[in-house]
Amino acid sequence: MKKIIYIVVFAILSTGCKIEQPIENKTVVLKGTIVNYDQDTLYMNNVSSKSLLFIEEIHKILLKEKSNFEFRFELEKPAYFQIGRTFLYLSPGDSLVANIDTRDRSYGKFNGTGADANNYLTKVPYPKGGSFWGVEREASSKIETYKDVPEAFNKLLKNRMDELAALKTVSDDFRKLETARNKFDYVNSLSSLFYLYYGKVRNGEMTQDEMQSKMKEAEKYLASYKKIHLDDFNKSDYLQLEVFHSILYLLKDDKFIKDLELPELNRNLKEYLKTNDLVNELKFNGYSNEAGKLLKQTAESITNSAYKSVLLNLKNEYTSILKGNPASDLTFTKLDGNTVKLSDYKGKVIVLDLWATWCGPCMAEKPFFEALEKKYHDNDNIELISLSIDKEKVWRKYFDKNEVVGNQLQINRSQLSEYKVAAIPRFFVIDKDFKIVDVFAPLPSTGELEKLINEYI
Repeated sequence: MKKIIYIVVFAILSTGCKIEQPIENKTVVLKGTIVNYDQDTLYMNNVSSKSLLFIEEIHKILLKEKSNFEFRFELEKPAYFQIGRTFLYLSPGDSLVANIDTRDRSYGKFNGTGADANNYLTKVPYPKGGSFWGVEREASSKIETYKDVPEAFNKLLKNRMDELAALKTVSDDFRKLETARNKFDYVNSLSSLFYLYYGKVRNGEMTQDEMQSKMKEAEKYLASYKKIHLDDFNKSDYLQLEVFHSILYLLKDDKFIKDLELPELNRNLKEYLKTNDLVNELKFNGYSNEAGKLLKQTAESITNSAYKSVLLNLKNEYTSILKGNPASDLTFTKLDGNTVKLSDYKGKVIVLDLWATWCGPCMAEKPFFEALEKKYHDNDNIELISLSIDKEKVWRKYFDKNEVVGNQLQINRSQLSEYKVAAIPRFFVIDKDFKIVDVFAPLPSTGELEKLINEYI
């Protein structure tokens, strides 16, 4: 026995008296192809970082021939990412070959280390599309009344749960998160009865008032079905799940909590909502003295150090785009394929209209902006620019059927991050010295944008 011990000790000493621990591989390798995409760069957002900590982490992935990519980066712990509509779940050491189609995440295919989780995510429903309402049209088309909804969607829920259980190489954390996602999608589906009645209203079979009455009636009937699947919602990790934000909207309503006899939101989720409300206030309306006071008050009242830091830093982030600051330069694509910079228009008052073909409010403002463009067309002191954030192919196709009015340019939305563009329509006014006047300028339909322009021409 002593001889065996001596041999083991000698073996250890002979390797330097120290047993080396294996170094964990933190590198993620992601390569593959993307189709129906017309840019030179892919933008991959860290969903977990943004949703949990309000921290933007965007990876720029260069494309070859606008389709092929190979990208490596270091990752400390597993996280959700997003490229367009495609969700990814990446872990340190993953090596994936991805085939992505921007039209829909369901076209995605993955091979390699980490493929199981990512192939599963290709079938994640769209919460804004009513979750299960949009997954299987045949199933939802057979629903006649709200009383048919629980059973119909329970079958879809079971299918998702079975698919998740069948995965062999995913982590326990992934299973827990995706189990929660499935339950929340079920609740979101039961809370999206608009999709059951919208067609009837559109066809004149039902009035708006009748629809509202039916939906109110359904709330009582469906309450118990929702409650069963909200048995475990008080976890901040769920913030990584897109659908959980729809559920949070329900849970912050005291009446919803009371009707379903649910526990109230925990302190951390309440503080998240307070932080999120302020982040959105600045995103949509910009910084003001009133917002500054509210930032300070809220930061003093919350205990989560990460959220407190976000609130204290928000003012600094937005002061760079306040009136009088130099405008950050941008590069645009022209209809002829050439590029032009924002700074090329220095010496003129620059007015930007950020729009997209899919944005209803943008299209409503477009005639008012085009009227301004025609009015000031011959004025050399001003440049009005219609700036689309559509994909380049979609943008060009729009002008196959529509008149080109004024200076029409295009940009990838991700390049507007310094201007904190979270929603459109959005209007910028920049003075002749290339300094910001207002990057949350009034809508042209109000008449206030023209008044602002006239102050600086």
